[in-house]
Amino acid sequence: MSVKRTILYTGALTCALAMPLHAQEQAAENPVTLWDNFSLDNILTMVVQSFIPTLRVLADVRYEQIDVDVVRNRIALVGVDVRPFLPYVEGDACAITADGLVMSGQPLDRQQGYIINIALEGTVLDFDCLPSDARPVVGMMGVDDIRLDRMTVNVNYDFASGGAMINFGADLDKLAALSGSVDLDYISYRMDLDTEEVSPAVYVNHAQLTLENRGLYEAGSRMASPGMLDPAALEQLIPGALSEMFGEMNGFEARELSREQEAFINQAVVTATAFVANPGQITLETDAPNTPVRLGESDLEDPKGIFSKLGPTIGTVPMAISRGIPAAELKQAIDGLLPAARNLDVGRALLSGVGAPRNTTLGLRLLDPLAKEGNAEATSLMAEAMQYSDAATAYRLALHASANGQTGSLSLLNDLEDALSLNQLLEVQDIMLGGGGPVAADFDSIGDIRRAARGHLLGTTRIRSYRAAYYWASVGAATGDVASAAIRDEIDTIMRLRGATNAWTEVQTSLENGVLRDWVGRDLPAKLQK
Repeated sequence: MSVKRTILYTGALTCALAMPLHAQEQAAENPVTLWDNFSLDNILTMVVQSFIPTLRVLADVRYEQIDVDVVRNRIALVGVDVRPFLPYVEGDACAITADGLVMSGQPLDRQQGYIINIALEGTVLDFDCLPSDARPVVGMMGVDDIRLDRMTVNVNYDFASGGAMINFGADLDKLAALSGSVDLDYISYRMDLDTEEVSPAVYVNHAQLTLENRGLYEAGSRMASPGMLDPAALEQLIPGALSEMFGEMNGFEARELSREQEAFINQAVVTATAFVANPGQITLETDAPNTPVRLGESDLEDPKGIFSKLGPTIGTVPMAISRGIPAAELKQAIDGLLPAARNLDVGRALLSGVGAPRNTTLGLRLLDPLAKEGNAEATSLMAEAMQYSDAATAYRLALHASANGQTGSLSLLNDLEDALSLNQLLEVQDIMLGGGGPVAADFDSIGDIRRAARGHLLGTTRIRSYRAAYYWASVGAATGDVASAAIRDEIDTIMRLRGATNAWTEVQTSLENGVLRDWVGRDLPAKLQK
């Protein structure tokens, strides 16, 4: 064999051995290209990782891996190790580790608002991270490292209502569990157009903070003076301490306590005594006489007024339990013996899971008779509960709720239309609208015709019906009413964007024939001139 042939043979054999077996068997069907780097997952991963160097200015940050899911709008960091630069700590003695950090937002198929979810799992905070003056107190409690089993923060902002729900929780191993929630009816950030200054304000429905004992009381009570936790001592200590705190909070000119503040102090004494006897949990929450409560910058200057508006209470049991549905009533509901007057309250609690364990089947069963009677709140609650399991029925219920002014039903109505075909939603609309055609009184004026068209299109004052809306809009357009013509064209645009142009054309033809027939048969030009 010649030297040249030997070299070629050896080179070919080397290449063959270096190639993976599957590559020798077949050519690559999907070779990697430059465009593969521009997938949404890769782009989002690069964006997240680009922030890490910025964080490393403040702390040493390491993590084992990152997981990105664009569809779920979710990012997860696994095996996180953070060593912040603290002035009272030498080197990297302060270490904060976590099994995982998960951040997620609004899923791509749900665009009703903003959602932010943050979850921190298996976190350990070194004892050395604590400030020097806090270490002796923590050490006396028998705690070395601070272990956080789980911490969560959830923010849900709703576009339609302008309100938000905020929930948070933290579980400290062998110490306590802290949880809270804030229900905001509306978040306002009005601007004074002359000064261009924003005046933020929130409208509060409810706020709650709960501290559950998991060893914190036992650890802290060891440092208490003898007899300090006796009921008689608490009855002396708590009123004095809270009265002084409220007096300073109210200000020098309004140190006198309000009726609500005095009532709160009495509740605090009862709660503390009960907690010492049975260290379970303490709940602080608002019980406003009138909701929502508006809180703006000016309200911060009147702490006593804020206290009176919010009506905070303190106890060992959350109001959701103390004022929830009694077990006896739930048993009546299960057995079919619940008085009809209680169906709405019990059904609402069962569907929401607040005040009673969530049970959609039983909740729907209780609300169904009310919905058949035309109760708008019942139909709204049922529509929301059934939107994913039975879109057609939910749509029928939402049509009724929206037409009767139930908050949030219009947004649900629009979402449900995306889940139904044109024929399905038109059929449901026809059923809800009922039989019979327009009567003479419906044509009293061009304004009445225009309002009928707009009402049937929006679905907030009348049952939404694209057929009825198009009919009235066509009649109004024939009179030269520009607004009616715009409504008619808007319906055509809706159908085009749905991809239902062909199906709508048949409906449109029938409606236009009906409009022409009534225009001539009722002599509408003459009627509208009277």
